[in-house]
Amino acid sequence: MKFLFALALLLLIPCATNAEIIPGQAISWTTFSYITTITLSSDFVYFGTTEGILRYQRYERKWYDPITVSDGLPGHEVRRLAVSFDDKFITAETEVGLYSLSGLSNRWYLETDFPTQDSRDSRPRTPLPIMMMPFGYTMSAEGYFSDNQFRDWQITGLIDDRSGTVFIGTWGLGPAKADDLSLMVELMPYGLLQKRIDIIYRDGDSLWLAGNAGRSSSSYPNARAGITLFERSRQRFTFWEPRYIPTFGSDAIYDIAGDDKNIYFAGQYGLTVRPRKDDRFFTLGRGDGLPDKETTALAVGKDSVWVGTAHGLGLYMPSADSAVTVGKKVLGELFITALQLVPGRLIIGTTVGAYSIDFATKTIGRMKDPEGILSGLIRHIFLYKNELYVSSDWGVTAIDLSTEKASPVPYVDVPDGVYAAVACDKYIAAALGDGLLLIDRATGKRRKFTEEDGLLSVKINAIVPDGNYLWLGSEEGLTRFKWINPDRVD
Repeated sequence: MKFLFALALLLLIPCATNAEIIPGQAISWTTFSYITTITLSSDFVYFGTTEGILRYQRYERKWYDPITVSDGLPGHEVRRLAVSFDDKFITAETEVGLYSLSGLSNRWYLETDFPTQDSRDSRPRTPLPIMMMPFGYTMSAEGYFSDNQFRDWQITGLIDDRSGTVFIGTWGLGPAKADDLSLMVELMPYGLLQKRIDIIYRDGDSLWLAGNAGRSSSSYPNARAGITLFERSRQRFTFWEPRYIPTFGSDAIYDIAGDDKNIYFAGQYGLTVRPRKDDRFFTLGRGDGLPDKETTALAVGKDSVWVGTAHGLGLYMPSADSAVTVGKKVLGELFITALQLVPGRLIIGTTVGAYSIDFATKTIGRMKDPEGILSGLIRHIFLYKNELYVSSDWGVTAIDLSTEKASPVPYVDVPDGVYAAVACDKYIAAALGDGLLLIDRATGKRRKFTEEDGLLSVKINAIVPDGNYLWLGSEEGLTRFKWINPDRVD
């Protein structure tokens, strides 16, 4: 194929490094639950957080994209915030200094004086009036919100917009608002429930996001962890904490997939199913026919869900609500890491290499390539048209499904291999552990992107293509990256 010839040239072509923040190239969302300050302009409420600035249009009643390090904000933690009445200037004091953003140049400039006339004092003064909370929450006059799990979140900001609404900031529960007459509180979840994103499932206009939260830690007390649903067109976020859902329970989520009836979650304590028609969960484990309670990978077919586990492969039939173990003799002791359906076959990634099931012959075989990439720890499998990209700790190989020929994709040599790789007609994108590598398929040119280009982190765990954009899940959150960008010179 044409792209294989182009890739053969890559070892002879240096990797470009023209790092820069280009407006709109990267937009990021992370955990914005820790509010440090609040201020107002004529139309917007601005929430300063430990990870950037949130913007809420109070008359349209909707969120605008946040301002973070991906937009060039110097630093993460916003300690003081001032905004001009017409929104043309924003001044933020962060852990690295005092800077202003000019709407004309869209760049941040170092400042010497903080414009106090454009700032509002949002510090709460106790005792506070008791407000009516959503179900499951209470409030104390000492300035805390509490939930039915006996967790407390301090109120860190309180500001009346003088138009009927009081906006509230909390330390760990995010922003909220209340009617200044009825004092009915509405929580305003925005951003991610947890920082680390290992799994991105694109579900039409929405993104389901989760990660290995059960084996990571936060420096903040009462930190929340679990699943985030990001409805993009509405800029709406919904959170679930599995540890507090009796029919779920899996803090660590390894994969998410869906069909027209259900959303499926592969987690540490089983396969959890959420019907689309109602907000409930039920979980299947080893006693329900799966080979192991720890489910690790998913592939959804027609009225079937292939389920990888820590000890083999299972098949769940939603219409019959039943599960069986598949290929126990070959796969029974293998930890399955990735699954991908291709015409006539199921590709199976494990910690010791790649396998496939041929549906016509009902046989299971080991996949091989000359370089041994398919014999490593398989991390990600991606299908693009008739090309299959398999990433492992030894690299990434491209398999032409029409000829069964496997060819390695040359990349910048790093000891950890490739974490994920995707493709389109123009580029191949690979997560290398120290950045995102784009390979131009026509010219063979390469360019690596890092935090200097607007990424939240170089440690990218998940990549999902979406037209001209890539959704990147990392240790620090979610980034929408414009990989097909005519404004960028590669």
